[in-house]
Amino acid sequence: MILDVRVERSGRVSVEVFNYGGERVSTILDQAMAPGNYGATWDGRNSAGDVVGNGVYFIVIRSSDGKMIRKVIVLK
Repeated sequence: MILDVRVERSGRVSVEVFNYGGERVSTILDQAMAPGNYGATWDGRNSAGDVVGNGVYFIVIRSSDGKMIRKVIVLK
């Protein structure tokens, strides 16, 4: 899955995946970025490299512009 990330102002950008219980599953991106449009990829794996189970997950994108949350449903 490719996530579109738009950065309006330079600064640190993080893209993290959380499960329905609020536990962090994976950090996709965490770095300083210049303004522009970027793509971040989540391969459906947790930080240990294991494939996640079926369920609802939340992608949280944080930047100097604010925070955006996207809901993702994983079905195998």
